[in-house]
Amino acid sequence: MDADMAIKINPKMEVRKLQRVAHAHNLAPCGPAPKDTSPLPSSCTIRTSNGAESPQKPLHHVRLDGRTLEGGGQLVRIALGLSALTGRAVTVDHVRGNRGGKTGLKASHAAAVKLLAEISGSHVSDGNVGSKCLTFTPPQACVEEDEQSPDATRQPQDIPLVSLNTLSVKPEYNIRLTTPGSVFLIFQALYPYLLHVGLRAMTECIRVNIVGGTNGTSSPSYDYAAQVMAPNFVRLGLPSFSMTLQSRGWTSGVVGMGEVSFFIRPLPELTDGLASEKSKQSVGVGAACASRFPRIKIMDYECGKITRITITVLAPNDALQKAKENGSPFTVAEYVEQETLRRLRKSLKTLDQTILAEPLNGERHIPIDMSPTEFTSHPSRLYILLVAHTSTGFRIGHDALFGDHRGRKHTKQKVGKHQKYKKGQGPPPKKKDSEAHLQRVSDMIDECVQGFIDELSETHDDTQTYQIDGSTGSTPAKRSCLDSHMRDQIVVFEALGNLGDKVGIARSEVAQPPEAERYWTLHTKTAQWVCQKMLQDVANNSTRTRQFKERPNYL
Repeated sequence: MDADMAIKINPKMEVRKLQRVAHAHNLAPCGPAPKDTSPLPSSCTIRTSNGAESPQKPLHHVRLDGRTLEGGGQLVRIALGLSALTGRAVTVDHVRGNRGGKTGLKASHAAAVKLLAEISGSHVSDGNVGSKCLTFTPPQACVEEDEQSPDATRQPQDIPLVSLNTLSVKPEYNIRLTTPGSVFLIFQALYPYLLHVGLRAMTECIRVNIVGGTNGTSSPSYDYAAQVMAPNFVRLGLPSFSMTLQSRGWTSGVVGMGEVSFFIRPLPELTDGLASEKSKQSVGVGAACASRFPRIKIMDYECGKITRITITVLAPNDALQKAKENGSPFTVAEYVEQETLRRLRKSLKTLDQTILAEPLNGERHIPIDMSPTEFTSHPSRLYILLVAHTSTGFRIGHDALFGDHRGRKHTKQKVGKHQKYKKGQGPPPKKKDSEAHLQRVSDMIDECVQGFIDELSETHDDTQTYQIDGSTGSTPAKRSCLDSHMRDQIVVFEALGNLGDKVGIARSEVAQPPEAERYWTLHTKTAQWVCQKMLQDVANNSTRTRQFKERPNYL
């Protein structure tokens, strides 16, 4: 097969054969149990690039319960991305089973699955919108002994990720959703795989154009991705990538479609110099280090001092009834800008002053930059992003979208139809629509500022202690240098960066206190669980994934 030709799935490999694979590994199939239950071979032969045959134990078909932990689309996205990277088949049952309302694949998930399968040459069973059971089978999966490709579809045994030799990657891809599903959740599914295979595009970067939502509920916004996510990825050692906002897509107000173009630079080749540098970080002399992904040891990074804060506001320029001191009316944008700045300055004084580059003494203030406000066209299209820049180059962010109630506690009590009031009392008078809207905007500002302050607080987990070897005392576990939403974005890269390392712990790591697990969100725990399920045997097939060896009780 020509090296530049895309991998094609053998057309004989039908859904019934995928069910045979699941049955042979004691996995309950999605449909009726097949009659043919002949076992799979215990090993298969992989022909390496130099023509030599290398026996390799096949990676067993992984089956994941889509209701585990967070139980949403994140579980599916990570599982399929790792499936394409490692060449092992995966089935996800009960897709998005923990979601209220409609479960199963949404349009954005189906679009990501389709493109990932196209790029990797994988076979997808039940990948349509609404599907509750999805099977993703890369061409490298050992399905039948007589169906093995003679080409080098997997690296030699000590390299756990798929080979680039037979992949064909285009310099540009396009995804167009029909609803404003988050473009950044689609990007999350594609990014690790494109980092690995991007060298085959023979261009400086791969361009991915996605039409969908840029500011929606329960998902990263364009502003957070550009100002927080991208700089932190680069700070942690991943190649720089950029994005261009063509237009905004909102889920609030009149639903509109937006578009973002991503420019993804691939990981560099694993040259002798890079391999040597990573080996120095590894365990012992000459330790194998097969992964091109950078080693990320998050607790080795210091958060540093907060040097400045930036505020981004998206709001309509409509007039409010509330008047300024000079009697002229506020616009919504002006009110949000002024109140966010005022409440933020007040709340910063409650922080431990040691986390600030300059203490707030007297008239001195930490620099706060207000980005030019972008006017929106609907009263409910309101968005605020607060970002702290640290002396060590990290960004800590927190945002709020009007009408998005992620993780908020609702204290409003329901009043029964026949609610009785004391004599002479009745229900409070209803506010005018304009007053009620202004109150909701004010509440949104409070929630955003308080959430941001919570992210900045350098608190210690006093419920956990860590005993350092040779010491007589204990050290409290610490929080990482990332905000809670950014933390779950790097779990996949932590795991991939440790693939191929020999078992053991470097001395520098032993001396570091562990991360305080009470700061982990459900998304972070879900990402860790999926990585453990998908990569544990991959690591065993080469060496071991050191990350999970160090922390067996990862959740």
